[in-house]
Amino acid sequence: MAVVRLKDPQNATVRTITLNNSSGVRCEAHVEEGNHTVISDEPEERGGTGQAPAPLMYFTASLGTCQAVQIRKVAKAMRIELGDINIKVSTTTDRIPGVDKDNKVMRFCAAEMDIEIETDASPEKIERLKVISEDQCPVGNLFTDAGYEPVVNWSVRPLKH
Repeated sequence: MAVVRLKDPQNATVRTITLNNSSGVRCEAHVEEGNHTVISDEPEERGGTGQAPAPLMYFTASLGTCQAVQIRKVAKAMRIELGDINIKVSTTTDRIPGVDKDNKVMRFCAAEMDIEIETDASPEKIERLKVISEDQCPVGNLFTDAGYEPVVNWSVRPLKH
C-alpha cells in the first residue's frame, strides 16, 4: 500500500471510505461522513458496464468542485458578492513506464480549468480571489505537488442583478 504523508502534519484530518468490489471493475465506496455511496465503473471497452463514471472522472470532477468551493469560501471571507461559477475541467493522462519498465501505467500529466465567475468586484479583489482560491484547493495542489501545476484560465462577467 502506498502511503503519502506530510513531513510534520499539524491539525491533520483523516477522511475514510470503505469500498466494496464484488466482481468486475464496478466499485461502491461508502463515505462515512454524511452516509453517502459513490459508485464507479469503467466503460464497456475497459471491462466495465458503463453504469457509473470511471474513477479518473471522479478525480477530474474533484478538481473542479474543490476549486468552486474554495472560490465561494474565499469570496465570502473577502466580502465579494458572486453570482454563478462555471468551471470546465480537463485532465490529461498518459501511459508511462511503471515499476516494471516493460509495462506502461496511466498517470495524470496535466490539468486545465476554465473558470468563469459573475461578480462586480474590483479587479484588485478579483486577482486576490484568484490567487487565494487556487492556493487553497487541495486537489489542485496534488497536481502542483506532482510537478504539473494546473493551467487556470479565468473570465469574469458582470453580476446579474
